Amino acid sequence: MGYALRPQKRWRKISETEHVLNQKDFISRLPEDILLMIINKLPMEDAVATTLVSRTWRDLWKLASNVDFSYRWVQVRGKEIHPSVNQFVRRHHGRNIKRFSVSLRCRKRMVPDVQSWVTFAAKKHVEELYINLSDRDDYRSKNMYSHMCFPAPVLSFSSLIKLTLKSVRLDVDSFPNCKSLQELYLENLELPNDEIEGITEKSPALQVLRLVKCNMNQDLSVKISPNSDLRKLIIDDEFMVFNSENGIFIDAPKLRRIEFLPAMMRTGYEIGRMGFGTEASFSLGMMFRKLGAYKANSNGLLNPRFQLNFLNLLTKFRTAKVLELCNWCIQILSILKVKQQDNLLFNDATHLVLNTGLKNWELPGIALLLMACPKLENLVIVINDKAEELEFNGAFQRRYAFEPEFFWINQEASFTNCLRRLAVVEFRISHDNFFEAADKSIEEQFFYHDNIQGYSAGVELLKFLRSKSINLDKLIFTTKKQQCQICLK
Repeated sequence: MGYALRPQKRWRKISETEHVLNQKDFISRLPEDILLMIINKLPMEDAVATTLVSRTWRDLWKLASNVDFSYRWVQVRGKEIHPSVNQFVRRHHGRNIKRFSVSLRCRKRMVPDVQSWVTFAAKKHVEELYINLSDRDDYRSKNMYSHMCFPAPVLSFSSLIKLTLKSVRLDVDSFPNCKSLQELYLENLELPNDEIEGITEKSPALQVLRLVKCNMNQDLSVKISPNSDLRKLIIDDEFMVFNSENGIFIDAPKLRRIEFLPAMMRTGYEIGRMGFGTEASFSLGMMFRKLGAYKANSNGLLNPRFQLNFLNLLTKFRTAKVLELCNWCIQILSILKVKQQDNLLFNDATHLVLNTGLKNWELPGIALLLMACPKLENLVIVINDKAEELEFNGAFQRRYAFEPEFFWINQEASFTNCLRRLAVVEFRISHDNFFEAADKSIEEQFFYHDNIQGYSAGVELLKFLRSKSINLDKLIFTTKKQQCQICLK
C-alpha cells in the first residue's frame, strides 16, 4: 500500500535586492490618512489599480472619499459602469464620502440601482453629488432612459452642499429636504411650473442655481421661493432646436445676481419681481453663430427678435447696481446710438464691466452706456483679442459712418454732466504681458504698441475718460503677468 507524500512548502529566501527595495518603500509605510489623501487625488480607475502595489494598498480604495465613475472607467478598466458602481457600493466600508459622481447612459432597468446609489450617498453623508444619466462621452449608444425620482427613503439629505443633475426627470414631491445645499446645477431637465419654487423651498441655504438647456419643448418658469435667499441665477441656453413658442419667466424677489449665457434663443423673456440692485450679466458670445443675430442692415439685425429680446430684457434692470455686457450686446447698443434711439437710463448703476475688442462699431455702444449710468463709480474695460463684429451691410455703413480716431473728440459736448462720479477705471488685457517704461505718458505706458487689440481706440478712450472724469482717482492696468495702479490724486 503506497502513501502519497505531502508536498512540503518551500520557503523562498528573500534576495538582498528585494530586501533593499522593501526598505526603500517609504510610501507604503506612511500613515493611513496620508495614503488615503493620495488615493483621493487619483482618478477612480487608478485608485482601484493601487491594489496591486502591496498588501498595504490592497483595501485602501474601499475607503475612498472621492468617487468618480465616468466613461474613462470603461476605457481604462474595460468594465461597464453600472455593475462597477454596484460592486463599489457593496464593498465600500468608509464612514463618509465627500464627492460621489456617476456618469453613464442609463437604461430603464438601471433606475432602481441608480436610486439605491442616491440612498447610499445619503447614508455616507456625501457633500457633492453628480448624477448624469446621458453621458455624451459614451458614444456607443444614443438610447437612454432619464426618468428617475429620488428614492422614498431619502427624505432628508442634510450633508449635501453641491448637487448636479443631468438628464434626470425631477419630481418635487420626492426631492429631499437639503438644508445645507448651496449650489444646484440642472441640465437637460423638464421642469413644470412649480418645480423650481418647490426645490428652492426645500433648500433654504441655496446660493447658486444654474439651469442649462432646461425645458427645450415648453416654457421655462423660474419662480424662486420667497423664503429662499438665492444669490445667483444662471440661465445657460446654448444653440439647439427650440420650439418657436418657448419663453422664460423669472420671478426672484431676493435675487442678487443673474447671468445670461451664451445665447438668447427663446422667443420671450419676462421678469416678474426682482431684488433691488440686482447685478445683471450678459455674456452672449454664441450669438455670433446665428445668422439672424450677427448680420445687420439699416433697420438693425436681420432677425429683429434677438435685438428686441435683449433690449426689452436689459430695460428690466434699470435699478441694477452692476451691469456686465459682452461685445455683441455693446454692438446692439451701437445700433441704437447711431440711429439716435438711445433712451436707456440706469440711475442706480455704479459698476460697469465691458467685455470688448474696442472695435469701431463698439464705440457708439460704449458711449451710450457711459451716458446711461450717471452714478457710475467703477468702470472695467476687458479687452478681448478674439472679439467678433456684427456684419453690417454697405447701406448701414454708408449711412452711419464715422471716423473712429475722432469719435471721442466728437462726443465731448454730449458728456457735459456725465462721468462726474467716476473714480476708478481698470483696463484688463489678457493677451499682453508687460508695460512700457514709466517715463512716458500714462496712455503710452498702458497702450505702448499697436499690436495690442484696440490700441488706438484704447488710447483715445483713456484720454477722454481722464478729461471728463473730474473725480477720477485711480487707474488700474492689468495683464497676465503684471498689474499697475496709478493714483491721480
